[in-house]
Amino acid sequence: MFRVLASLMTTRAQALNVLKSSAVNVGNKPVAPVRYTNCGDFFCSNCAKSSKCYLCGIPVRPNEIRTDHTILNLIRDCDTIANVIKEDNLWNTQIEKKNVSLKSNPLPNNSYTNNTDNKITNNQIPKSVAKNINKRNPKGETSLHAACLKEQKELVESLLNAGANPNTKDNANWSPLQECINFGFYEISKLLLKAGAYPNIPGFDNRTPLHEAVLTNRIREAKLLLEYHANKDVYDQFGKKPIDYCISKEMQQILSDGDLISNNTESEYDLNCTLNQTSFQADLIVYLSNLNETSKKLFEKAASKHKIKSLPTFKSSVTHVIVEVNNKNITNLTYDVMLAILSGKWLLTSEWISMCLELEDIHQMELELFEVSGCPILGIPKLARQNQEYQNPRLFNRCFFYLALQVDVVYSIGDVNLTKKEITELIIAGDGTVLNREPNPEDIKDKEQCIPFHTSRNPHHPLFKCTHYIIYAPGNDEPRIKYNMSHIKSLPLIWLIECIEKFTLLNPSYLGL
Repeated sequence: MFRVLASLMTTRAQALNVLKSSAVNVGNKPVAPVRYTNCGDFFCSNCAKSSKCYLCGIPVRPNEIRTDHTILNLIRDCDTIANVIKEDNLWNTQIEKKNVSLKSNPLPNNSYTNNTDNKITNNQIPKSVAKNINKRNPKGETSLHAACLKEQKELVESLLNAGANPNTKDNANWSPLQECINFGFYEISKLLLKAGAYPNIPGFDNRTPLHEAVLTNRIREAKLLLEYHANKDVYDQFGKKPIDYCISKEMQQILSDGDLISNNTESEYDLNCTLNQTSFQADLIVYLSNLNETSKKLFEKAASKHKIKSLPTFKSSVTHVIVEVNNKNITNLTYDVMLAILSGKWLLTSEWISMCLELEDIHQMELELFEVSGCPILGIPKLARQNQEYQNPRLFNRCFFYLALQVDVVYSIGDVNLTKKEITELIIAGDGTVLNREPNPEDIKDKEQCIPFHTSRNPHHPLFKCTHYIIYAPGNDEPRIKYNMSHIKSLPLIWLIECIEKFTLLNPSYLGL
């Protein structure tokens, strides 16, 4: 291990003084310095072999260790200084270890620990901090992520009591629960589950917390997840269930007996899942889609009363889309409605606006009372919205599309008229990828096959391993060669629209294909 290096100095006394005042550890000359990207501390590569940081105790994965070129350059500068000031034993000088922090605050802009005992309670959290409690740092981590990684149980409990969302994901697609399961933090995992953390939330490679528990052979954590009804039959992007990763007979037995564990426990998780998820949402950002003049005027009054922000066009930041419905609470399928479905937004009737005018606090409103029932298929708006709330991948996740369509043509599918640009935007809203060139079936076949999330629970689905689609419009421009392989298929545009309308990767046979 090694210490903070001296700045450029011109005298022996100054160099040694800086070393003594900034040293973290003692030892010989640092070799191949590396930095832990999750906490900012750095060490010799020979010493960076533990699963935790020596200084702060934060767990470290191999992919979070990076060569530190800045420190490497400083070592070279110090060698130059040693040569100038005639200090041959510069790196062997014994220095008293000091408690010096080398990293930025792990809870940026949210530091509210008590200086006396380094613990906090809910009453000690300022209102300004509680309001921004789910704010993310550049790595996408919230204060709850940081507290979980440092195994600070009291801090985690206080953050959850103050309204921290247990289901946020960082930029690497990890939720706090997945982090804790992976590192074996049983007590914190239990706190998160009690606070409403989703036991089946998919993360990196679409693995769930139960996948992580099995991969790391965390027996207690696996039992805990099963008590909260973790799904044993969910597949990751490689088509593997948790039991496929078993490395011990004990874990295999637990997964085999998992139904008994789940059936003998209280329905605490079911209660948590009924909590109004809007308590974790940010401020309302509304988009009005084809409202009549009366509804528009009412919304102006409601927006003025409650300071509701609205956008003139649909964007990813929109939280609620307001539409007109018929007497059966059904709206027409439009481009805006499809964007809302694919993005998992709240799709509300214009009656919500009238209720906003009557209430003093619209955040206490039961939004499901105003949720559109269908568009036109019943239950789809709620299904799509819950898919987003549970942090599941969107409909076209892991799917690649080549559009064999013309740019200047408007395509009519039922009552919907769409351009190629709008179709592209729909695919992107569903987290799909639009290809610029037609894929070669043989090239795709040689690559590692991934399983799209929305077919992964049904190995018998005809699209189970299909990741590439060529979308065409029947007629004169219809491609002469059509593919019907397990990994690539040529399908008409109506199939894509039907997938959105039904919020599923539709079996082509339902359309007679």
